[in-house]
Amino acid sequence: MAKAAGAICAFLLLFLLAALCCRSLAQRAPAMPDKCCFNFQMRRIKKDNIVDCYATSPECPHRAVIFKVKNGKEICAQASKAWVKHYQETFKVSSFSIPS
Repeated sequence: MAKAAGAICAFLLLFLLAALCCRSLAQRAPAMPDKCCFNFQMRRIKKDNIVDCYATSPECPHRAVIFKVKNGKEICAQASKAWVKHYQETFKVSSFSIPS
């Protein structure tokens, strides 16, 4: 009987130790960004359709810009494309106005 109780205690101790190790490893894991792009729009988007744009997190595997369009969809485009850079700069300039 004493051997069984000792074995159960040893098992519970090992289980508790394993649970604590897993928890500490999970706390050190890097945070995942909210939105990353994996599929990209290749054609130019009509500028009049765009209502907002923002760059994805540097933690994402691909550099991208997300364009939010009038119908509510968010479209990913590669940040390195010339048209994407132009749209992003144009949008930034036109979206910030100085109040009078």
